[in-house]
This record gives sequence, structure tokens and C-alpha cells, in this order.
Amino acid sequence: MFFNWIKKFREYVRQNYVGWMVRRGNLPYGITQTEVVEALKVTRPKGVLEIFGMLRMRIKREATGEWEDYGLVSTQLVTTAFAAYVVDSLVDSTTYPLDAFTWHDMGDSGAAEANTETALANSRETRINDASPGENTAQVYQSIATIVATAGYTAQEHGIFNAVSAGTMMDRNLIPNAPVLITDDQVEFTYELTVNAES
Repeated sequence: MFFNWIKKFREYVRQNYVGWMVRRGNLPYGITQTEVVEALKVTRPKGVLEIFGMLRMRIKREATGEWEDYGLVSTQLVTTAFAAYVVDSLVDSTTYPLDAFTWHDMGDSGAAEANTETALANSRETRINDASPGENTAQVYQSIATIVATAGYTAQEHGIFNAVSAGTMMDRNLIPNAPVLITDDQVEFTYELTVNAES
């Protein structure tokens, strides 16, 4: 019984550490998305509706045809522009449809993230549309797109938008230890927006 208590205490400390790190924009190395989601649930302030964006990435290398899975690479930042758009959609969902956020973009700027951003710092490709976004679970919106590199550069940023150009950016993701791409490398992004109800 004593050892069970120690095990539960260690798990509680770990979840609080992971939650604390992620809420400050740091993704602890080797932590899975499932662990992050659980840590955010445990550490969520009472009476708060919480929305978190999460990005996974993998690359099919042109040179070898092999996939490299980078797993969860980013947990921030949902933009203030998107928050305003959600409110606008509640008033007029025809003019402000929420199901339009299916356009993925990739760039090579390592400029720091801020929730006030409205575009990527340096987009490198034409945006790609996910024609069939869906739900991972009841509270998780998921959109997947593959962008093919048209030149060699470092894939440092990702954004998800509601239009093929301009429009509103839901989230800008900065990718740590960003991989170097060559022409025709295929970068698959899986973006998930988790909405947790008030506790």
C-alpha cells in the first residue's frame, strides 16, 4: 500500500511538471501526446474552458522513400485572431464558418511564437487543403495535410488557416530541432485542436 502511494505521488509530480512545462511553451523531450493531454487535464485550473493546439510531423524522404516520424513537435500557439473568429462564428456561422480551417502552410522562420501573429513569418510553399478533416475524439478536431518541399530549407514553422491565401490563422507552430528538407521531401502535418470543458 505504501508503494502504491509512492507510485501515485510520483505520477502526480510528473503530470504537474509536464503540465507546467507545456503551459509555458516548452515540450519536454520524449513525452507523448497522450501524456501531454493527461497532464493538461490534471493541471487545468478549475472553471476554465481550455483550448490547446498540438502538432505532429513526419517526413517521407525523397532520397530513400523512408518515413521519419518526429512525433509531437509543438503545443502552441492558438491565436487571438482565431479566438475572435470563434466569437464571430457564434454570431454568424455563414460568414465565419469554423469548418474552413483546413489549409496548412509551412515556412522556414525560427522567429518566436506569439498568439498575436496572423501569418507565418516566412512561408515557403503554397498552402495545402485537408479535404476531409474530422474528429480524433469528441473534443479533438483533427486536420492532416502533406506538403511537398519545392526546394531545400529548414522546416521550422507550420500554420493552419481558413483560406488558401491570407485569411485567419488558427495556430502558428514553431518546430524545435527543425529538420532540413531537400526538394520533393513530403512533410505530413497532423494538427489537433483539443477543447476541454470547464471542470
